[in-house]
Amino acid sequence: AEYVKKHTRIPVFYYISPKIWAWRESRIKNIRRNVDEMFCILPFETDFYARHSYKVHYVGNPTVDEVDEFKRHRTATAAKPQQTEKTIALLAGSRKQEIKDNLQKMCIAAEPFTHKGYKIVATIVSGKTYDVLAEASAALVTSGTATLETALFYVPQVVCYYTAAGRFVSFLRKHLLHVPYISLVNLIAGREVVKELVADGMTVENIRRELGYIIEDGHKRNAMLNGYRHMAKILGDPGAADNAARQMTECLKRYDSDK
Repeated sequence: AEYVKKHTRIPVFYYISPKIWAWRESRIKNIRRNVDEMFCILPFETDFYARHSYKVHYVGNPTVDEVDEFKRHRTATAAKPQQTEKTIALLAGSRKQEIKDNLQKMCIAAEPFTHKGYKIVATIVSGKTYDVLAEASAALVTSGTATLETALFYVPQVVCYYTAAGRFVSFLRKHLLHVPYISLVNLIAGREVVKELVADGMTVENIRRELGYIIEDGHKRNAMLNGYRHMAKILGDPGAADNAARQMTECLKRYDSDK
């Protein structure tokens, strides 16, 4: 972007904003200098950039498209309904260190619920997350896109993210992180919809307690599902890539007419 802006008259469009709202907010200076049009997939990013006097376009979120496509395909190809087991999904992350840090605590915390008839499923097989979430009653999820995917499947969840030196990390999070939450669900909703257990707050006891609140029908489970509906409304309908392409085309026409 810097090279194109410096050496050509070609407008620079950026699709999917870097997460500068979480870390290194100073990067806005480079974006304002080198990017003519920013196309975002998180609705709160429009407000963030507006605070820096930089107008951006919200086009929708690709995860909405992916989940919607999965659900439509599943409906179209489904056989007659079958009796499904009660399932707790464990989504411990995609990186080896995340799985090492999180999965064991998740398993220990969820184990007592097997005595209540729940099956524990750890999604460590690539490409199977949606199949598991489609049948899950609840989930323990490491922060990331998986929290948003879980919400779009309307599966109550507890966000779990353990790191070594937990107290120090909690201190850094409180004083250096520029956003109040780590999960996309809460960031999009603008409030705590799902419980976040991070760093020294992620203990077996805390996970088990929060899982117990949402595993069966009750006030906290229903409140979370209502929060999901609110979040989904903010995200909008499927069609992020098409919206981005259409808006880019409109911007290009405007740039062309200004020459």
